[in-house]
Amino acid sequence: MNSESQNLSPLPGELWVIRLGRLPTDYEQTGQISAVTMDAAFQLSSSDEKALPPSLSVWAESLTTPKQAYGFLVENSPSSRCRLVLRLKVEDVRNIKGVAGPEKVYPGILNVIWDYLFLDPETKNVRDERPGANGHAGITGLDEKTTSEGLSKGQAKILRKDLRSKLADLASGECWVMDEPEL
Repeated sequence: MNSESQNLSPLPGELWVIRLGRLPTDYEQTGQISAVTMDAAFQLSSSDEKALPPSLSVWAESLTTPKQAYGFLVENSPSSRCRLVLRLKVEDVRNIKGVAGPEKVYPGILNVIWDYLFLDPETKNVRDERPGANGHAGITGLDEKTTSEGLSKGQAKILRKDLRSKLADLASGECWVMDEPEL
């Protein structure tokens, strides 16, 4: 992140972000990872939903290694074992068009913004300066509140599922399993 970026401002389109997800339950037997099984990795957690704005936690690859991201994740959710590394180009995320039914195509719903980490998330007085913290970002547009106007609840649900599915498809060509880091 350069000194000119600001919290909640868009990331440059040429950057890549990583998202950590859980391995599919049948991974040990099959060694396979499909876009269908990755869909869940793009669902907002309860803390993602509470963020302002609600956003899916990702990390700028140029500033945060998968091991560093894993450390932050485990710190906040000790039982988490998200070792599936999903890689997405910011520009490609922004270009996704969500579909909510026939003739209901919605471009430009998703965005990727900087989402600074703070030592005290309540007061947001002091930025977290640990290695890798500067790379924290978020994908916006996946929550119920940012649904396009004029959609029924059912259509909005279809739209969010379609967006998650397209993120998974995008990441399916750029994913790998990391060894469980020693923390």
